[in-house]
Amino acid sequence: MRLPSAGLAGPAAPFAVAVAVALALLSLAAAAVVLVARTRARASTRTLAEALAAAEREREARAADSRRLQAIIDSMADGVIFIDAGDRIALVNAAGRSLRNLRDGERRPVKECHPRATHAMLDRVMGYLRRGDDAGAAHSIIKEREGRYETTYAAVRVDGAYVGTVMVIRDIAERRTLERRLLDAERLAGLGQMSAQIAHELRNPLNVIDGAAQYLSRRFAADPEVREYAGLVGDEVQRVNRFVSALLGVARPAEPSFAPVAVNRLLRDAAQRAAVARGLPASAVSLDLSPDLPVLDVDGSMITEALVNLVQNALDAGGTTPPELASRYEADGGDGAVVVEVRDRGCGIPPDQLDEVLRPFVTTKPTGTGLGLVVVVRAVEQHRGRFELAPRDGGGTVARIRFPVRQTVSGAARGSGVAA
Repeated sequence: MRLPSAGLAGPAAPFAVAVAVALALLSLAAAAVVLVARTRARASTRTLAEALAAAEREREARAADSRRLQAIIDSMADGVIFIDAGDRIALVNAAGRSLRNLRDGERRPVKECHPRATHAMLDRVMGYLRRGDDAGAAHSIIKEREGRYETTYAAVRVDGAYVGTVMVIRDIAERRTLERRLLDAERLAGLGQMSAQIAHELRNPLNVIDGAAQYLSRRFAADPEVREYAGLVGDEVQRVNRFVSALLGVARPAEPSFAPVAVNRLLRDAAQRAAVARGLPASAVSLDLSPDLPVLDVDGSMITEALVNLVQNALDAGGTTPPELASRYEADGGDGAVVVEVRDRGCGIPPDQLDEVLRPFVTTKPTGTGLGLVVVVRAVEQHRGRFELAPRDGGGTVARIRFPVRQTVSGAARGSGVAA
């Protein structure tokens, strides 16, 4: 800006100076305003950046909390599902996805993960929980899938307002199995108290009856009718004697006497005994034995008795081919198992009775006592083994025993294994 010349005269000179000063002040004021605006903008930018950073940290913290919560509920064996106030799935763990077929995850209506047959009951339960009605239980339960799964529902409230429902799904099959075993143990304990008296009261008259039948058979040897009925009496006496012996074996089991035994030898003995007891040739039971099994530390007579029992059941089942007695070795890392199977081609056992027939006095045979498999299961458990029945491909049943084996040296030959 150019100022008027110092030599300028007249009344316009002071005015020009004032204008120049005013313009200078305005320029300074504008510069100051710009500087303040820039300073405030920088401060606002810093404040906004700090706010955004804090919001991002909060978001990351919430995401970490969410991942931590998901990891915690995913570690639970029970299925856990949270249903929001709109009856949609808001949170579900891994077990819940598996049990309820929720591969698509959250936001699905809760009815989609329930069988159609339970929808009416589900509506009533959710209504109770949403209203907080005293007419409904605080923890309502729906059972389904033939009683295997039990689902518990509990309302979630914040400051008295309903925000959703927690649904917990439990597989109660194992619990029911334990309850059933406890009941069976109580039954066998009561049986043990009276088994000795039963044996005494029955065996003495049975011996007298058997002796009388034998006497009559000899005394009237020429009479075929007497011989027939005497033989029938003797057979029935032996059947009752076997039942009493089985009763005593179940009620008062003997402690096993362990010794190293070749498994295949026990299987051959069991097959021969079962065939001889039926008056059958040795070929009546087919053998499929693995040649390189480890020696097991077992009670030979106890395991042989259990195997004879299983082979007798297979012979009773009938079928177009002889029953098979097989053995093999299965390895899993450093541990393994000797697997023994008795297979038949009979009519088989209905799937819903495969577990039930292992209980005392439960049998599918018209003349069975229901104690044979109880003796087998107890003998296997005393050897820390596992017993199971399974349908056989093509028809029939497979009775399977697994004896655990621990390898003494990694990669050692099977013959060096010992019973676990």
